[in-house]
Amino acid sequence: MQSTIIDIARYAGVSKSTVSRVLNESGPTSAMTRRKVLEAVEMLNFKPNAVARHLARNRSNSFSLIVQDIRNPYYAYASWYAERILSGFGFSLDILNADNNRSLEKSALETVKYRRVDGLLCIGGDKDATNIIDFHVREGIPVVLVDREVQGYDIPTVNLDNVFGARLATDYLFDLGHRRIVFATSDLTLPERHRMEGFILSCQAKGLAQEDIPVVSMSEDAWAEGGFAAFEDVFHSADPPTAFFGSNDIKALRLIRLLRRKGYSVPEDISVIGYDDIDISSIVVPSLTTIHQPINEMIEAGTSMLMDLVEGREPISSREIAKPWLVERESTRSIRQARC
Repeated sequence: MQSTIIDIARYAGVSKSTVSRVLNESGPTSAMTRRKVLEAVEMLNFKPNAVARHLARNRSNSFSLIVQDIRNPYYAYASWYAERILSGFGFSLDILNADNNRSLEKSALETVKYRRVDGLLCIGGDKDATNIIDFHVREGIPVVLVDREVQGYDIPTVNLDNVFGARLATDYLFDLGHRRIVFATSDLTLPERHRMEGFILSCQAKGLAQEDIPVVSMSEDAWAEGGFAAFEDVFHSADPPTAFFGSNDIKALRLIRLLRRKGYSVPEDISVIGYDDIDISSIVVPSLTTIHQPINEMIEAGTSMLMDLVEGREPISSREIAKPWLVERESTRSIRQARC
C-alpha cells in the first residue's frame, strides 16, 4: 500500500503538521526535524499526491491560453508550442478561442476566472485591450501578452516589430522593380495595423502620395468565404498592380488562388508576398515569399515571463521585441520595367 503522511509522521516521530510543513515548505522547522522527515520519505518511498499538494499551495499548476482564431495555422502552431513548453514544466494548458471578437474574448476571460488557473497567456488580439486590463486588475491573475500591446499597465508583453517587417517586405518588392503594390488586409488585429503602417511608410519613402498607396481591407468572414469583390476596382484600374502584399500568409495564399481564377500567373504576371511564414508557405506551389515571425522564441519568452510571475519572481524583462526577417521563395520575381 502507498505510504501516507501519517506513516511518515510515525516513522519520523513528528506530528502530521510538521510533515506537511516540510513537504510544502510552508513553515519553519529545525534542520534535524527536516532531515528526519526526508529520511522517512525516502525509506517509505512516499509519493505526495499532486492534487493535494497544489491545493495546499493554492496552486492548480494549470494555465489558460486565449488565441484569436484557432483556425489560423499561426495560432494553432503557437498553441501547440506553448502547450509543449508548459507541459515540460508540469503545467497543463486550457486553450480558448476569441475569434477576433471582443464579446467572445470577455466570455473566455470569465471561463478563465472560474477555472482558477495560475496564469493567463494571450496571443494576438485587438488594439483595445480593455477586457484584458479589467481582468488583470480585478482578478489579480498573472497575465502575459504575445503579439498584443497595452500601455500604462504592468502586463508583460512579447511583440514582433511588425512595422519593421512590413517595411522589409515592401522595400523588397520595390527592389524587384514593383511600383504598384497593393496591401491586402482585414485590419482587425493590432499586428495587421502595424503591418499596414509599415507598408505605407515604405511607399511614402519611395515618393508615393497617400492617395496613390492602395490598401484593400475586407472582413475575416469575406476572406474565409472567398468573396473578392473589394478587389475589382484594383484590377480594372488604369494602372493595375504588379504585386500584392498579404497581411498574413493565409491572405497571401487566398490572393494567389484569386489571381489564378482570374487568369493571372504567379509570379510571372503578378508577385505575391505574405507574412508569418507558416509551414504551408514552403509547401504550396509556387512556394510563398514571406516575412518570418520567430514564434518559437516569442512563445518561449512569454511562457518564461508567466512562470516567473506565478513563482513570485520579477521577470528579467517585461517588454520583449522580436525582429522578423525575409524568406525569399517562388511567389515573387523581378520585373524589367517599373511602373510609375
